[in-house]
Amino acid sequence: MEAEEVSRAEDGAEYPGSKNEGQPDVAQPDFPHGGQSPGPTALWEMLERKFLEYQKLAHGSSVEHQQSLLDLLPLFLKAWENSVGIICFPSLQRLAEDTSNQLAQEIQKALGGKPAEQAREAAGQLLRWKGDVHQDGYLLLKSVFVLTGTNSETLGRVAESGLPALLLQCLYLFFVFPLEKDELLESDVQVQRMFVQMLLNICCESQGLEKLLSGNELQSLVIATTCLREHSCCFWKEPTFCVLRAISKAQNLGIIQYLQAMDCIKLSLQNLSKLADSLPAPEVSEAVNLILGFVKDSYPVSSALFLEFENGEGYPLLLKVLLRYDGPTKSEVDPHLEELLDLVVWLTTCGRSELKVFDSVTYPQLEGFKFHHEASGVTVKNLQAFQVLQNVFHKASNPILCTKVLAAIRTMWAWNARNFFLLEWTLQPISQFVEIVPLKAAPVQKQFFQLLEALVFELHYVPHEILRKVQCLIKESPESPCSLVALQSVLKIVGRDLLFTDIFRDSGLLGLLLAQLRKRAKILRKSGNKESMLGVQDTERELTCVMLRTVLTLLRGSVRNAVVLKDHGMVPFIKIFLDDDWYRGASLSILEQLSVINAEEYMSIIVGALCSSTQGELQLKLDLLQSLLRILETPKGRAAFRVSSGFNGLLSLLSDLEGSLQEPPLQMWAMVSPSQTLDLVLHTLCALSAALYLDPVNGDFFKRNGLFEKLAEDLCLLGCFGAQEEEGAPLHSGADTKARPFADLLSVAFTSMSPFPPKIQSCLQILSFLDSMASGTLHLRRDLKESPRAGQDPVVNAQKEEAGRDAQGNFKQWPDLEERVDEGDAVIMHPGVLCIMVRLLPRLYHADHPQLSQEIQCSMASHIQSLVKSEKNRQVMCEAGMLRTLMASCRRALTTSSSPLHSGLIRIFEKLASQAIEPDVLRQFLGLGIPPPPSAATKILHSSCLHRGDPGGSGSQTAAAGTGEGPAGAAMDAGPNPAVTHTLRASGTSQGSTTALQTSLSLISMTSPRHLQPQRAVLAPSFVEFDMSMEGYGCLFIPTLSTVMGSSTEYLVSGGIGTGAARSFPPSGGLTFSCWFLISRHSTVLEGHPLRFLTLVRHLARTEQPFVCLSVSLCPDDLSLVVSTEEKAFQPLDIMEPEDDPEPSAGRQLRVRCGQLLACGQWHHLAVVITKEMKRNCTVSTYLDGQITGSAKMLYIQALPGPFLSMDPSSFVDVYGYIATPRLWKQKSSLIWRLGPTYLFEEAISVDTLEVINKLGPRYCGNFQAVHAQGVDPDIEATPLVADEKVSFGLHLASSSTTSVTDIRNTYSEVDSRLIAKEMNISSRDNATPVFLLRNCAGHLSGSLRTIGAVAVGHLGVRVFHSIPAASSLDFIGGPTILLGLISLATDDHTMYAAVKVLHSVLTSNVMCDRLMQHICGYQIMAFLLRKKSSLLNHRIFQLILSIAGTAELGFGSSAITNVGIFQHILCNFELWTNTADSLELSLFSHLAEILRSPREGPRNAEIAHQAQLIPKLVFLFNEPGLTFSKIPTIIAILGCQLRGHFSIQDLLRIGLFVVYTLKPSSVNERQICVDGGLDSSVPAGSQTSGKTIWLRNQLLEMLFSVISSSQLHLSSETKEEMFLSLGPDWFLLLMQGHVHHSTTVLGLKLLLHFLASPSLRGRFKDGLCAGSWVERSSEGVDIVIDNLKSQTPTPDQSPCLLPGFRVLKDFLGHHVHIPEVYLIVTTFFLQTPLTELTDGPKDSLDAMLQWLLQKHHNEEVLRAGLCTEGVLLLLEMLKATMSQPPGGSGDDAWERSFPARVLHFLGCVHSTYPQDPAWRAPEFLQTLAAVTFPLGTHKEPMTQPVQNASSPGVEAEGDDIAEGPQAPAKSHPTRKQLREFMQRLLRDSLLAASNPKQWLPLEVLLEASPHNATSQQKRDFQSEVLLSTMEIFHMLNGGNVPMLRGSKEPQPNAEAAAAPSLANISHFTQKLVEKLYSGMFSADPRHILLFITDRIVVRLFLTSGHWLFL
Repeated sequence: MEAEEVSRAEDGAEYPGSKNEGQPDVAQPDFPHGGQSPGPTALWEMLERKFLEYQKLAHGSSVEHQQSLLDLLPLFLKAWENSVGIICFPSLQRLAEDTSNQLAQEIQKALGGKPAEQAREAAGQLLRWKGDVHQDGYLLLKSVFVLTGTNSETLGRVAESGLPALLLQCLYLFFVFPLEKDELLESDVQVQRMFVQMLLNICCESQGLEKLLSGNELQSLVIATTCLREHSCCFWKEPTFCVLRAISKAQNLGIIQYLQAMDCIKLSLQNLSKLADSLPAPEVSEAVNLILGFVKDSYPVSSALFLEFENGEGYPLLLKVLLRYDGPTKSEVDPHLEELLDLVVWLTTCGRSELKVFDSVTYPQLEGFKFHHEASGVTVKNLQAFQVLQNVFHKASNPILCTKVLAAIRTMWAWNARNFFLLEWTLQPISQFVEIVPLKAAPVQKQFFQLLEALVFELHYVPHEILRKVQCLIKESPESPCSLVALQSVLKIVGRDLLFTDIFRDSGLLGLLLAQLRKRAKILRKSGNKESMLGVQDTERELTCVMLRTVLTLLRGSVRNAVVLKDHGMVPFIKIFLDDDWYRGASLSILEQLSVINAEEYMSIIVGALCSSTQGELQLKLDLLQSLLRILETPKGRAAFRVSSGFNGLLSLLSDLEGSLQEPPLQMWAMVSPSQTLDLVLHTLCALSAALYLDPVNGDFFKRNGLFEKLAEDLCLLGCFGAQEEEGAPLHSGADTKARPFADLLSVAFTSMSPFPPKIQSCLQILSFLDSMASGTLHLRRDLKESPRAGQDPVVNAQKEEAGRDAQGNFKQWPDLEERVDEGDAVIMHPGVLCIMVRLLPRLYHADHPQLSQEIQCSMASHIQSLVKSEKNRQVMCEAGMLRTLMASCRRALTTSSSPLHSGLIRIFEKLASQAIEPDVLRQFLGLGIPPPPSAATKILHSSCLHRGDPGGSGSQTAAAGTGEGPAGAAMDAGPNPAVTHTLRASGTSQGSTTALQTSLSLISMTSPRHLQPQRAVLAPSFVEFDMSMEGYGCLFIPTLSTVMGSSTEYLVSGGIGTGAARSFPPSGGLTFSCWFLISRHSTVLEGHPLRFLTLVRHLARTEQPFVCLSVSLCPDDLSLVVSTEEKAFQPLDIMEPEDDPEPSAGRQLRVRCGQLLACGQWHHLAVVITKEMKRNCTVSTYLDGQITGSAKMLYIQALPGPFLSMDPSSFVDVYGYIATPRLWKQKSSLIWRLGPTYLFEEAISVDTLEVINKLGPRYCGNFQAVHAQGVDPDIEATPLVADEKVSFGLHLASSSTTSVTDIRNTYSEVDSRLIAKEMNISSRDNATPVFLLRNCAGHLSGSLRTIGAVAVGHLGVRVFHSIPAASSLDFIGGPTILLGLISLATDDHTMYAAVKVLHSVLTSNVMCDRLMQHICGYQIMAFLLRKKSSLLNHRIFQLILSIAGTAELGFGSSAITNVGIFQHILCNFELWTNTADSLELSLFSHLAEILRSPREGPRNAEIAHQAQLIPKLVFLFNEPGLTFSKIPTIIAILGCQLRGHFSIQDLLRIGLFVVYTLKPSSVNERQICVDGGLDSSVPAGSQTSGKTIWLRNQLLEMLFSVISSSQLHLSSETKEEMFLSLGPDWFLLLMQGHVHHSTTVLGLKLLLHFLASPSLRGRFKDGLCAGSWVERSSEGVDIVIDNLKSQTPTPDQSPCLLPGFRVLKDFLGHHVHIPEVYLIVTTFFLQTPLTELTDGPKDSLDAMLQWLLQKHHNEEVLRAGLCTEGVLLLLEMLKATMSQPPGGSGDDAWERSFPARVLHFLGCVHSTYPQDPAWRAPEFLQTLAAVTFPLGTHKEPMTQPVQNASSPGVEAEGDDIAEGPQAPAKSHPTRKQLREFMQRLLRDSLLAASNPKQWLPLEVLLEASPHNATSQQKRDFQSEVLLSTMEIFHMLNGGNVPMLRGSKEPQPNAEAAAAPSLANISHFTQKLVEKLYSGMFSADPRHILLFITDRIVVRLFLTSGHWLFL
């Protein structure tokens, strides 16, 4: 069995000295020798075995048994020690019982029968450690000590042995009988510890306590502690008290009864009462504490001992004991005293019942005070005990005792606040203490008043009666030290709550203090402020200071008290205290409190004191300025400061410091150190900064009165800044070392051991002040100066400063760079201060320290440059006029390129000028250091302008001269293309153009566009910016948008401007809202701040709630545009809870998502069009950047606001509006956006009008009454886009001003001024607050009343910027002439590139510059200049010019031509680019082709190119000698693209004219010229001696054909006809002359037949057209010039010459029958197939071509329209011409033989495919076929021509083509047989198709056809052949054959017999045979005719009878 692990001592009381360290070792058990000590387990097992052996000896002798136990105990103790207190022994209780019994026996044996002293000696000897022998008692003691610390059961066995009583008896002996020897051994201490701890363990167990109470030992011990203290043992005193306290804390009822029965308390009190006066106070108090401990510990169980204490005169004893401490003060507090006081305080809580008191609270009380009537917590019930404390305080004079009593009282209050009231309303201790406090020591007084303060601060109670007595105390002895302490306490109490300001005013304390202060002020005035010399004590000075501070505290927050002070006339007396350093702080604070009721008086006092202070009163000035800073934090204080001439006063303060920082100092400043001066400058600037901070009125006043300039002048006069550099002064060359950062220089300037010279250090410190002032943080850093506080000795002699004093005086270390505001995001609050820094910049130079000065200047310039990095800061500085300041103060540095400041200042100037620069400033900048311009350039520009008659010609000369020279060394800003500019600056340039180059570079930086729109680069417009991150609101308020008046309403209630009636609302025709906006930063979704474009609000008179009737906003959740016409109450956002905000009514809201269309940092145009429809409906459409984003049907704005349905006749409705967020909807967010021009129209404008508005861009500032469409001549009168009466308002900054509410009332109306004042939260009579008014630009238009405009509401949330960028300002000082002057001054390619780059930047962003260029013929001048400087042109310049034209971004953006002038006069001026380097002409041609091919912008570009006469210019290039072969394809490609993009007949005629020009005369045979082999690229393309001319002509013809046949062109039939007629038929026929090259003929034929595919044109061409029309059309316009050059001669009338087209074409084609492509083209024309499909056909042979055509031709088209008769006629004529050619080759492969055969085969195939086509039966075809087949012999006798069709072309075209000499007979041609077979086939098909003889036309035509020069024999032979062929056809159709005609008697059956001709046809043919036979034209045998007739009769009979007659 294991014993418990934890000892009992841990749970019970523990004696402080009961540790086991250092205990003597007991006898060790015997273990085997040579082995190690066994472990704990083995020891416990060994102990168990030995204990069993011990138990076996129980029946033996007692001596052996006891000895066996004693032998066992060392092993037990050893096992216990090795087990670390863990006992593992099963027989522990038996061991404890035996051991305790043995120890009890030993003690009894030692004490038995002996006197007390001997018994004390015997007990001590028994338990003492005696060494190695005779230690049985110690062994038993230690064993029992261990056993009592185990568990309760073991402790109970020990208690049963009677050992507790014996131990207590021994303790009594040890305490009462001290040892004779004083020496104590360590073993005695250990024995004492074990002994006491055993008793403490026994006290923790109830059974042990019972054994302790079994005898009278406890009574004896208790009494002994109270009466025998002088004889007791000191060594056992603390253990005895410890054991008794443990018995007391047991709280056992038996103990209480025992003590009561034994009269222990009573006897102890009696003993202590007797000894209280004799014993030392600590001894007595310790004994009393022991007795009170028994009382306190027993009280929760029983009050018996408490009653014994009360009845035993305990309270007088306590008072006596406590007063024993009322003696000399000791340094340390007796702990027994503290314990006694704690017990007394406890006694106050003992009692049977609660104290009963009445509620006597005096009101008023502090907020939060509550008196609890019911008892809660520990309360006071025993007043007797408290009276002990009260009497002690009354009687005692010891400070420690009194403070302890007060602390005890505060402890009672801490228990329960009710205790204060229970005591105060019964015994009045505090009230009584007030009367005797003056008699107490100072610490007691301080403690008492702290107790009084606790009532207010902790109990929240106002003790009126006590405070009244304190006030009486102060009044009775105001000079006493107690009054000072009391007043200090009152000061703290007054500061607790404003209630005390009223209490002490009503009690008279304020008046008392004022009277005392008046008295002291008079004394001070009489003494002349020399109290220190008069020996005034510090107590009195401190009392006066406390009085002032108390009065100050009473004034704070209490206007009534301030009035009391003013009514007492104390202001002059308070001013007296200002002269004393001790009183100045509080006096100034009192005056500051007076500023609440009269700020102007305060400001007058302070400003007057500042101005009247002497030179040496620097500390006074500093204190006044610090006070001023505090008042300037309030708006009322800043206003009073301005009214009281505060600005002038502070500036005069700086003026008085003139020369104070000069080195060496002047005589008058010898007593003042530079640090003091800088301290004063700092505080002065802080005051100025505070006065200007966030105060628009003061800021406007300071700027308007030129005080920034005055401040700069005053700073310059301080003496540390240098003089202004003169223009002629020698230049200081800058060092090459890099300047340190400005922040580092400032840090060094504020270090204690600054290496800078004093003047430079002072300059840097002042610059640091100005830098912080510019950012608005200077006055917020007042901790930079540690001003002396009140009560400290001021420094009166500045000469006593140590030589090593810090240069910055009392300044702290200036913040490190990391602690300062990040310069990249720096905010410039006061831009005028930054202008002051610029003014001081040239004055930083000190001749004695040139290098350091230049470093500081460069560093400061770099710092200023870093401040203007952001766009916002640049705009702010432009508005402050920094550019003008730079020109005025730093002109020399800007002019001199070698100045170290030059580069930095130029950068700053460029950055600012890119935002806004006034024209005169820009003129000054461009005129820096101008030498006379080159005379040649001047003459060129001057003559060019005079030639145009431009009145600005002289201005051009001046501007060119003015801008030809400029600042050098300028570095460009990081603009759109910094790499290009860097390259330019690094390039070496000639000295002559350096200035022009640098001027150009600066202009590039200034004019480079900063805003890129999707389609164009534009200049940023003027705008109003709304920043919701500052105040959460900011808007434009539009008053009196409309006033809806009742029938009897007075006219005066309406505001606005105009002379018409009130404007109705809502408009009857709808409305349109248009605005330009830019979003800089969206608000987050969590912020939920919408971008409010427009909010219209209506308010019905005599009602409270206005209503929103129309709102247009952008929701931040999903970037949706929301348009709502719902009526909503216009109320704050906190009222508009989400749950109260219902969903919008149906049909009242349009929500359109447009997030993908919006881009941050880009200007967008928004238009909301509301179209009014029937009833209350309307259509709302939203447009973004001209594109519709959404549209919906909605309900229109209702007639009256909110729920009102009718209006009183005398009432009216006021309509006003907001743009952005009004104050009522204040909500901070990250939203920042800008508003450009904004309009409201009272009609729904069209989409076309919106498109025009969008194209006008954000810089348009008109009313759309005179808008010129793009591309229209500006001289033409423009028409209005919107009717003037429909323009409700137009807002833009071009028409704006800063005014005041008073001026608005005087200028416009009181109604508007009142509305504006209400919105701005100012008085309607205010004339100081600046009001920014955007005037309604439509106010002068006719129509109803309009709003006056809009006013900006919100100082921090609204920012206005007037955009006047350099590109725009150039227009006012010469504009294009300046830019052209830069070009004229260029002498190298770098300067030329820079000049063109400037032109590019200006033209691409400024539309007005382009108009001015056109006005002065600037593009022509530019072309002239570039031609003169063509050697300077390169590819970079070429790309720039392309960019100006708008076509440079091919493939990446729009390639549309945006600048027509550049394109027409520069790019299309090919002479300019001819002789340039880098093959620019080829690049130009390639670029033109690309922009014309563009699928999107190509047509538009082509239209512009047509206007620029591109084609005539390109055609003229063909005659240029320098035109090489490689350029021609590109030029022709350009021509083709141009015609496709914009087709013009005039352009076509120009090309056609040149094509005719390339034709050679008929005397030159082009057929002999080889085109492909003669293309030498070195020979000019236009040479007439090479094949290039033919190749060029062919290229043009191919281009024309591709253009005309292009599917892209989509020409109508009318246009094609006009085109053909314009060229005329002769133009095409010229290309097919016999001497023309065959390639040209092929192309010309393709062109011609392409046109003739039209039936109408084909008919007109056939009938005959006028020739020469291409000449007439081409010469239109030229004759005017020619007529002016030649004398007028009458021209005879010329009748038009008609040219039969096909007749001439037939003849011309006869010369080209050897060309296969001609046949292919004609056959294609014949088959009605488009000629464009010939590109994919074979080219090797005619047969393959025709076969391919048969396969690819359009069958459907032939079936629909039929074959082309004119085409087959041309084929037959070509066949005839071919067959008429003499044989030129051998074999059948010669073209003379093969071509006719293949053509006839082709015709046969076509005939077989389309046998029923009408072309085969056309008379023209048959006559031509007959002419081809007609056999021409060698006879030449003339014969009369048969009567033929006069219109037959085959007859008229003969004559000239017939050879007069003998010809080979036609029969000899191998094609003759094919021709006869083809004709026979035609006759057969026509015979079968003819149902009567009249339809058999082919036979008639063939029989009558014959050439006009044919002989009779030839006619006879031809007709005989035709008749014989026809007879053969009849024979074959009737089943016969040819031999039958020769006499065959047996007819053969035939398959064609079924298709027998009709009898009428047979009869008709028979008749013809007879006629021809009779006339002699049929040369066949007559028998054949007879047989043929007979056969026909037989066949007919057979067919009729149905059987053969010969059978």
